[in-house]
Amino acid sequence: MTYRGRFAPSPTGPLHSGSLVTAVASFLDARANGGYWWLRIDDIDPPRHDLNSFISIPECLRIHGLHWDNDTLLQSKRQEVYKAYLDQLKDEGLLFTCVCTRLTLGKLGQCEADCASRTHSEGSLRFNVPSDAPQSLDDLILGQQTASERPNNFVVKRKDGAISYQLATAVDDLDEAYTHIIRGADLLESSFRQKAIQQVLKRPSPQYGHVPIVTDSEGYKLSKQNGARGIDIRRPVQNLRDALSFLRQPAPPEAVEHIADVLEFAQEHWDTSALSPESCNFLPR
Repeated sequence: MTYRGRFAPSPTGPLHSGSLVTAVASFLDARANGGYWWLRIDDIDPPRHDLNSFISIPECLRIHGLHWDNDTLLQSKRQEVYKAYLDQLKDEGLLFTCVCTRLTLGKLGQCEADCASRTHSEGSLRFNVPSDAPQSLDDLILGQQTASERPNNFVVKRKDGAISYQLATAVDDLDEAYTHIIRGADLLESSFRQKAIQQVLKRPSPQYGHVPIVTDSEGYKLSKQNGARGIDIRRPVQNLRDALSFLRQPAPPEAVEHIADVLEFAQEHWDTSALSPESCNFLPR
């Protein structure tokens, strides 16, 4: 089986240091395993988009020597595919329309108002999680993981018509034939939801590995929404060194000054065991 991984940022602003850490980890894992590394832009939520980031994100990756092997994919081009998957899930009795507000949802964000037993013309579409949905996964980095709390249902299409992250990612990762998904530890619980969708579609899930999250001085995850600064692209070698240091990887010798040489050294010394929860500060679930 040929390794195929990917990096799938949302176009909501320039890449910050946390994004670069994830990109570097997924890139190195693919290259160290002789695999392919693809780029997909997850642009399914237009109100949050920063149009400049459609240019700045790929350019930032190129500047740091993180070259992908495909023509960049856009989730926005797959709306008809998502509709077909929704129709399939609906035909199998796995979706229902929910008219709950955030105030009436359960603590896990699930519908608890018995919407499934009623007929509604408008609302969000929710996926009924089957009782036999996966509750554990053998994480490539974290080891054996069990879903701490699993909702009985979750949104796959919002009331405004937007496709949810969970559905789009679950089916895109299947259709694009990824064998390995390396991403941030904040998405661990999402992996269980995506595996549930993939299971009812009767297709094998990729292998997942979750890397530590870069946090700010107060312990909050860096994100574009909370104002994380974009990467200073004038210092790519130092940025790569910083990312490798955060990932507990061996430091390239000081004499290594070129981007390609830093990445070659990092690929040759890539060690996921250094990313164990015992050695890293993972974001709590």
